[in-house]
Amino acid sequence: MKIANSLIAFCSFNIGEGTSRDTADRLIQYSITALSTMIVLLIIATLSLIHSDLTTGSIIAAAFISTAIFLSVIVSKKQIKTSGPASAIILGAAFLTALYAGNNGTLILWGVLLYPVFAMLAFEYAKGNIMAIGFGVILSVILFLPTATNKAIAIDLSIKIIALSLYPIILFAISLLHFYKVKRIQDTERLLLEQKNESKLRDEYLAKLSHQIRTPLNNVMIISNMLTSAPLEEKYKDMVDTIQASTNNLVNVLNSMVEISSGDIQSQSDFNISFNLANTINNTIKLFAAQSQTVNFNVKVDENLPNTLLGDPVKLKQIFLNIIENIIKNKNSNKIGVEIKVNLVHRTANSLELFFEVRSNNPLLLKQNEGYTQSIIGENSITSASNQLYIDLLDLNITKKLVQSNGGKLNIKLTSNDAAINFNYKIQTIPSEIKSTPPVVEKEPQIGDKASDATPEKTESTRPAIDLSNANVLLVEDNLINQKIVILSLKKIVKNIEVANNGKEALDKFGTSKYDIILMDIQMPIMNGYVTTKKIREIESSTNSHTPIIAITANALLGDREECISAGMDDYISKPFQIEVLIQKMRNLLKA
Repeated sequence: MKIANSLIAFCSFNIGEGTSRDTADRLIQYSITALSTMIVLLIIATLSLIHSDLTTGSIIAAAFISTAIFLSVIVSKKQIKTSGPASAIILGAAFLTALYAGNNGTLILWGVLLYPVFAMLAFEYAKGNIMAIGFGVILSVILFLPTATNKAIAIDLSIKIIALSLYPIILFAISLLHFYKVKRIQDTERLLLEQKNESKLRDEYLAKLSHQIRTPLNNVMIISNMLTSAPLEEKYKDMVDTIQASTNNLVNVLNSMVEISSGDIQSQSDFNISFNLANTINNTIKLFAAQSQTVNFNVKVDENLPNTLLGDPVKLKQIFLNIIENIIKNKNSNKIGVEIKVNLVHRTANSLELFFEVRSNNPLLLKQNEGYTQSIIGENSITSASNQLYIDLLDLNITKKLVQSNGGKLNIKLTSNDAAINFNYKIQTIPSEIKSTPPVVEKEPQIGDKASDATPEKTESTRPAIDLSNANVLLVEDNLINQKIVILSLKKIVKNIEVANNGKEALDKFGTSKYDIILMDIQMPIMNGYVTTKKIREIESSTNSHTPIIAITANALLGDREECISAGMDDYISKPFQIEVLIQKMRNLLKA
């Protein structure tokens, strides 16, 4: 295989650089034809000279030299496409001339049988077929042309008949192979087209399924966020945190299902609130109380850690939920012990780097149906390849991304005796001056929000900056539950919020009332969000005004944000989202 690749590289003469794949393949075929022609001519010239046939040897040698010179010239001028046809013409002329004037006609005649192959390779099928047929006609004439200078007359009649019989058979066989090749290519193209259509249908189904799931999931997330800020007993607050962690896990699974980039998961916003790390871990463990007969937990937290930290306990709970669930799911015995250790690695004025380790005292079972066996367990060192393999087999890719979002790295070491999963995690400390009133920081765009890393496009406007509390908001949304959720979330924050049930109703309201900002759904009856936004922008173009529009949609596939922006919207947020993210986007646009 290496030899074949080297030969192909030699024959390519660098023609593949900057050349399309189909064109490069055709040019390589031409160059291989030219080089093969030279080899055939060299062999026949050598055999003729060995048999003391100077005439035939000279004719064929001259053809060899001509082909070599011609090939070197066209290579230097990068005209490889003429190498195949030219070499086939030179070869045909040399064969017919040597057959007519040479003294070794039988040798040439057997070489002539190769000509249909070279003609088909040197030209496209139709032209190559015509060349081969024309060559066969001239060959027949020369073999039976009774002139004083025609040396081909001396060839034995039986040899002539055999050669002329084999020639059309070879030509037919090559044509048949060509049609077979074309059919295989057509079958492959048809199969690729069918696969492409199936893939398109699958993508459409996933997009529809994603949209249907995201809308109710968004409502669960917003309601749980609202409950978080409500005065609840500690046990109920922990339940709400668990709902949030489970919801976030479901969002991550949904994002993975529709193949949204890992950057979307890493851009998940954090709750920057004060929390007790030991309590967060212990409350997570309590969720596995039903398995208390089979799982024994032991928690060790570094005594040097502050009692209160600033960060997102929900994300930490997500991570521990995923790890512990996978350990229990893949345990190889009825009863196991799980030890959780937390150590302080590095400390700065306002942040900590922590090292978490979750260790099982029993080995974990890998999925045998994935083509891996237990023989891969027992490595003394963790390599990047083995680490990623374990992450895949234990279904911890989402956990890995959550850890990476806080500057850490997830490591897994499995042996025949136990299993250890550890990671570094950066977290903030609470400055002494604000310990009594832990702040809740506005969040950046969260999971599934493709606009998270982009700055909304700004449009020139004479509109003065408006405080959110004085804003008049138009919500364009056809789903009554979604309307209720958004109104419930924003009614105490904005001055006024009105609702339009579809795009047409939104245009009617826009024409009679003044709004400071519009929250636009995309999929609506009568008129969708894209068309509505374009019509609003058309109206504004005549008044030199600009009303900020934020797309609020369950469309969260690649390209959806770009489509919203191109329709004239100022920003985009995909469901499910944190209400604080929406509020921050509204403030940013109203201040612009």
